[in-house]
Amino acid sequence: MQALSASQVGVALRRFGIGNPVPTFAVGALAYLVALGAALLVIVSAVLAALTLDTGELTGGGVAPGGDPTSPSGAGGWRGIVGLVGIPFQLVSLASFGSYEVELNLGFMGNATMSWRGMPLLITVAMVATAFLAARLLQRRWGTGRGGSNGVLGALLWSGISGLAVAIVAVIATRVTAFAVEEESFGMSISMHSAGVDMFFGTWVLIALPLFLGHIAGMEKPTWWSLVADLAAAPRLVLVHALAFAVPVWILLAVGGAITMIAEGEGRSVLGLLLALPLWGLNGLALLPGLGMLAVPLHLNLQGGVEDFGMERTDEFLWFFDLPWYAWIPLVLIALLMPAVVSLLWQRDREIETGNILALAASWVALPFAYFAGSIVLLALVWTSLRADLGMGGDIAVNVGLAPWLPLVAFFIGLLVEVLARFGAPFVDRFVPGVLVNWFRRSARARRASAGA
Repeated sequence: MQALSASQVGVALRRFGIGNPVPTFAVGALAYLVALGAALLVIVSAVLAALTLDTGELTGGGVAPGGDPTSPSGAGGWRGIVGLVGIPFQLVSLASFGSYEVELNLGFMGNATMSWRGMPLLITVAMVATAFLAARLLQRRWGTGRGGSNGVLGALLWSGISGLAVAIVAVIATRVTAFAVEEESFGMSISMHSAGVDMFFGTWVLIALPLFLGHIAGMEKPTWWSLVADLAAAPRLVLVHALAFAVPVWILLAVGGAITMIAEGEGRSVLGLLLALPLWGLNGLALLPGLGMLAVPLHLNLQGGVEDFGMERTDEFLWFFDLPWYAWIPLVLIALLMPAVVSLLWQRDREIETGNILALAASWVALPFAYFAGSIVLLALVWTSLRADLGMGGDIAVNVGLAPWLPLVAFFIGLLVEVLARFGAPFVDRFVPGVLVNWFRRSARARRASAGA
């Protein structure tokens, strides 16, 4: 049997939509580098915010009690320096569903462990958005069907391998740069890192999935795409709905809280919060869409010996009306208005092929299932937990997240928007200026125009 040449193998693979993998690999690496850059921004913001704190005598003279300002401590050594350099890798790991593990050996006093799980969303969003947008741009520039380009199978294959490669590099870098200090004379040691199975698979998914979706978004759509176009447009509407509600409410809360703090003489704390926006801003923003559903409270659970830290044991739900009045009244009004507003976006220039069962079914299920899936993503992103086993000091557990019935409520909100778009929006649509709503289905109109031409 005659062996195939490299060019023949390439032609055979391109028939199945498997093209050049290098651009996809480069985009995966770029997404991880952008995440590291975002981690540096988070670190800088945290340091600047810490500098605004009034530490009083704690910073006087710049030397810790018993410390020698002229000679560094030998406890950390080169491992301590590597641990400091590796902080960005640890933050990217946290942003990829990792958990930060701290193991403290106190010698004859016993051991203590602590686990922190909470995603710095600025890093997560930077990584995911870079992978998606760069892959989409790459696919559009290259074009499906051209030499070396990838079809659906190639996009799936190379996106998965690219995510796997980044995950392997990330878990190695995160483990190698773990912060570790040993003091042999007292038998004490401390180890801090966020490498684990959770961050490995989290990194894999957060790189591979947006890469694949970016390729799909950049491909030329098949002729039957109009039948299921609503399934692709629905997640965009969910994102628009969430941001259109959360951004104004977040601004209102931030301005109102800042004015209150300044009036109480805590202007320095306001400055610290502003400088720390990269650290907490997106996380605070992500909590608001859940509260904006009105039937979804924030769940706070504190267990164990939390009294020793000035807290009380609790397992309660914090509703929107637990906010200050100047925040929850506009929150309710905006929450009730938003379904009607986004239904106008959804209805404008929408085309449903009559007489086709597939098109009819896709048009009805697109929004409810998109809201349901988006709420599951939201639950995963904003859930935060702290667990600590302090040996003789007992153990504590702190969990903060949205109520678990969020997906069910979101499903019916999606159904409500669909009903409003079908039976209410057409009567109002003629009075809405096109510049306000025409941007949403712009790509669909362009496809229809090109198909007609």
